[in-house]
Amino acid sequence: MYITDYNVSGANTAALEDSIMQKGKPVTAGSKILENFISPIDAAVVTKLAENGFKIAGKTQMDEFGAFTFSRGCLSGASDAVKSGKAEFAICNDLFGKYRREAAENNLCYIHPTYGTVSRYGLIPAASSMDTLGICCKDLTGGFNLLSKIAGNDERDGVMFPEKSFSYIKTDKKLTVAVPENVTKLLSETAQKGIKNFASKFNAVNTELKYFDLYKQVMYILSSAEISNNINRYDGIKFGLRAENYNGVNDLYVKTRTEGFGVNVKLAAIMGAFILSQDNYVPYYEQAMKMRRLIKESLRFDEYDIIILPTELNEKTESAENGENSYVNSYENLSLYALANLAGLACVSFSYGGQGIMLVSQAKNENALLTAWEVQKNEI
Repeated sequence: MYITDYNVSGANTAALEDSIMQKGKPVTAGSKILENFISPIDAAVVTKLAENGFKIAGKTQMDEFGAFTFSRGCLSGASDAVKSGKAEFAICNDLFGKYRREAAENNLCYIHPTYGTVSRYGLIPAASSMDTLGICCKDLTGGFNLLSKIAGNDERDGVMFPEKSFSYIKTDKKLTVAVPENVTKLLSETAQKGIKNFASKFNAVNTELKYFDLYKQVMYILSSAEISNNINRYDGIKFGLRAENYNGVNDLYVKTRTEGFGVNVKLAAIMGAFILSQDNYVPYYEQAMKMRRLIKESLRFDEYDIIILPTELNEKTESAENGENSYVNSYENLSLYALANLAGLACVSFSYGGQGIMLVSQAKNENALLTAWEVQKNEI
């Protein structure tokens, strides 16, 4: 669960994913390449937690740099910390939806706030255009209360909205919930019924998520490019791990990165370098950027307040029938989590009737998500 346990637990405690800097403490982002690196600063979120009377429960284990993995692996440290009661909240960067899925599977909740509302100063970057600090919690009401304390403009993060603070409150508005039929058709009858049952508590409308089949490709291409670019700084010279017995600078780079990076980060680095190469930049990266814009423009938040999605697809495939579906489904499920990341939207996940669901709203419309939670709270 913890890389570092501060022996603090209970109310008003928050665990930090080990990508968040705390002055004078080790920070590794789950990577050997940052072993023995001591943070020189406090992340903005650490400062805000302290200012609001929260204590840090510890630093939690994480996938290396939060990189995408094709297999499930074990429960993340952040989710485990909240589930076990060691921390009331956990602050994490949910780039590929792992925390959103785990929350729903373990009767927890996850808040993925609007991109640009929580400062990432002091967060070790992965995919900078998508990195978003969110909250794992047991109840969305408490989670949004914490979010109101850590959100707000920070001039040290150049992509933030200008608001100095945000207030998250339940509204009396009758919400319209969009049910994307091209997604729900991929679900079992039981899962479809659960989605429709939740939506029926509101003004439900059917819709289609245009380009849904391309979400995962766009997400994977762009995130690989950004991760590859961000990890270029780890070269064995400036900080972190340095390989021994090297012959020249190039050999130092190669040996340090070979020893320091795990397989998933190496794959992202290779894919990113391929995508950003001179021959492939236009057909891959530039096209993916165009698709990202089209995906965002295809949404119709003037017609609905919230889009409801499952936290997992369960499309019947040959590999699934053979019990070998973890690799296939991890990539297919990426389409579900990609929407909020690619478009910078707010999103929450939780369990409803034993089924994981996600609610996605327009940027800075977290109030709609909190309202939907409060309406359903007695049924969950």
